[in-house]
Amino acid sequence: MLDDFNKLKDADKSGFLAKLARLPGSYDGPEGLRAEPYGLMGFGEGAGLSRALQGWLDAPLVVSGTQFLLASGFDYGDLSPLKLSAELAGAEVVVLGYDAYQPNLHVPPGPLSFYHYVSYLAHATGHTQELTEAERVMGLLRERLGPEVKTAQNPAKTLAWALWNRVPLLLSAKANTGLPEILQRVFARVGKSLAITAGDHPLEVLSGAFEGRHQLGDDVVAIIAGETDEEMRLAEELLSTRIAQVERLDLPFGGVGEDITDAGAKTLVLWYVTLWVAAYLALLHQLSPEDSKIYEELAKAAQTP
Repeated sequence: MLDDFNKLKDADKSGFLAKLARLPGSYDGPEGLRAEPYGLMGFGEGAGLSRALQGWLDAPLVVSGTQFLLASGFDYGDLSPLKLSAELAGAEVVVLGYDAYQPNLHVPPGPLSFYHYVSYLAHATGHTQELTEAERVMGLLRERLGPEVKTAQNPAKTLAWALWNRVPLLLSAKANTGLPEILQRVFARVGKSLAITAGDHPLEVLSGAFEGRHQLGDDVVAIIAGETDEEMRLAEELLSTRIAQVERLDLPFGGVGEDITDAGAKTLVLWYVTLWVAAYLALLHQLSPEDSKIYEELAKAAQTP
């Protein structure tokens, strides 16, 4: 199916793949630099960014400089007191997100909002050059991962087939902390598939996770995202005898694009790659690679400005 362009286009009724192709370079928001130090707290779609972008930030919460709050649902009333506390402490508060929160910058909800949050934060924290490099690599990847490229030459389609009817197990080195949780949400929202993570101490989890029921490993494909350190090498060795397959998700991906040293920029690129994989995975299941109606209703219900 993935190599029949017309069928693929018909199945992608929302045009999600076309949106993915247009994404690199599409940010048109503010580009001004904000005052240091920088704090970041995120909810909903913005959850996990404070960990993934910790190299661009000073702390989750600051009492001077700029406090960024990502108001993208599922805060259950926690955002408003955080905003008030930061303002009273002396920080300038910048709210990004849904209109319900009266944000400084409106970011429409959706699976691609992550790109707009990261792009704004790159400019606001003085990492424009890192963002430019990430966008350049995303542009190169777009040419190889698009629907018109056959599976044999398309690493995103190849990985989607490897994950079909299997459970992704997401791992990353400490240099890419927060990445598994971000990719987990991509697989759920876009790929319509459950992915699992092993937390911040994966070896502790993986050493015993398959001992009770060895057959569970037959349906698991581990994805090591980002850099490989000693912990990830041990994890790969451990898993090689316990699960179906171990895959790498890093740069260059499928021989395209060079590695990026900045962890925040690299997170953006690997998130983009995973979107392509997850979209093809959803289409293999004959499902639309967009948010489900249930997710949209839950996100609305969980908005408490």
